[in-house]
Amino acid sequence: MSFLQMQGKDIINENGEKIYLRGVSFGGWLNMENFITGYPGAESSVRKAIREELGEDKYKAFFDSLLDSFITEADFKFLAEIGSTVIRVPFNYRHFEDDINPGKYKDDIFKYLDKVVEFGRKYGIYIILDLHAAQGWQNEGWHSDNPQNVCLMWDNIDYQNRVAKLWQHIAIRYKDEEYVAAYDLVNEPNAPTVEKINGFYKKIVKAIREVDKKHIIFLEGNHYSKQFEGFEEPFDDNLAYSSHNYTPATHRARRYPGPVVEMERATGSVYADKKWLEDSLLERNGWIIEHQRPSWVGEFGALFDGDVNNPTPADGERLKALRDQLEVFNKHEQHWTIWTYKDIGVQGLVVPKSDSEYLKRISGLNKIKRELGLDAWTARNNGLLHAETSKILKVVANSVATNLNEFSLDYSGEWFRKLGRESICSTISTMLSSVYAAQFIDLSKKEIKKMHEQAFKFENLEKRDYLVEVLKSALKQ
Repeated sequence: MSFLQMQGKDIINENGEKIYLRGVSFGGWLNMENFITGYPGAESSVRKAIREELGEDKYKAFFDSLLDSFITEADFKFLAEIGSTVIRVPFNYRHFEDDINPGKYKDDIFKYLDKVVEFGRKYGIYIILDLHAAQGWQNEGWHSDNPQNVCLMWDNIDYQNRVAKLWQHIAIRYKDEEYVAAYDLVNEPNAPTVEKINGFYKKIVKAIREVDKKHIIFLEGNHYSKQFEGFEEPFDDNLAYSSHNYTPATHRARRYPGPVVEMERATGSVYADKKWLEDSLLERNGWIIEHQRPSWVGEFGALFDGDVNNPTPADGERLKALRDQLEVFNKHEQHWTIWTYKDIGVQGLVVPKSDSEYLKRISGLNKIKRELGLDAWTARNNGLLHAETSKILKVVANSVATNLNEFSLDYSGEWFRKLGRESICSTISTMLSSVYAAQFIDLSKKEIKKMHEQAFKFENLEKRDYLVEVLKSALKQ
């Protein structure tokens, strides 16, 4: 291993050899997500509920044992065996600092980040550090630990300065670490204007370069890593770019190739096939290709609705789409990390066994979440509460049409998604945080630790073999 460098659109090692960064993301670990580990709402909300319901000692035991069990050396050994060359490690700023005392770094998280770097060194796997949840929220999503569904960072210089100082703090620690491939500055930014994101990126890069001139820095596209139009010309020699490429073919498809409803609109469909997947990639990443910079698909993946050992027919079709997507990525020399490596059964390569104590304890709540559509990622705009939301908005649109002869309101598009995110996937999900916490009240600290080890340690998990084989094949190409 050696420090990676950029040469035009390529990433090379010290011998001038091309290196392709391809592997997985450790979602749900140092930045938790509801559908990955099974709680409702946002991480900070469920942490608050567990502290209130279980008390401080059990709160600490709960999250320490979860983090200790979720990723271990065995995970790295497995990923090296299937051919992974990189792991993206998302993290939440709250591991470093509290909002009540900004700038006073706790640094406990370094024991986990240092561990992944150490294991990466042992197994020949690079690490990309990803600020997934930033101060003031860079987007409105649950995945930025955002229970309010508002995005404050872009209009608040204090939040932006805190992000810059945090990255500088991290870069000081890893500036000489060659197994850290790159810094991913912020996950899925959603800035209101391209001018705001351009200024923000310059600020963060400047802060890092004051202490670290070696590492590659990845900038993600605006509007959830989808848009690069209006980005400033590359302003640093070691600057690369990252898009996220989720598609309706891997999330909604019943048949592939075939027609599928688009994720980003409540109406309309596309005919999804390999050519459509390729055209979608080239359109999204056109700016990066034009500027001859390394291009990394930081997130993509398929949703699976069946059991890990008993996939549904639709799961098989989505797997076909994923295989084609990976072939397209490799054809166009993309770096990529699939989302996500480990979860409770939605996307992961490895998942807990169905009879694990943890899954049994949260099974009732997960049925409620599925029925009501409380997890935005897996609900896909469905569920009883989303149906009621559609009715409410239609009543509003009908009233406007009747009284004002105005028929232009789109009650099935963005407003439907917005109300769903804010009322269902945020407010109502948060309301159930205490219900999740209550499932563990009777457990001792020792029993909590045992529960998490049984659920999340690699040696106790089941592999989603059909997904592992597709990924393994793509990693060999």
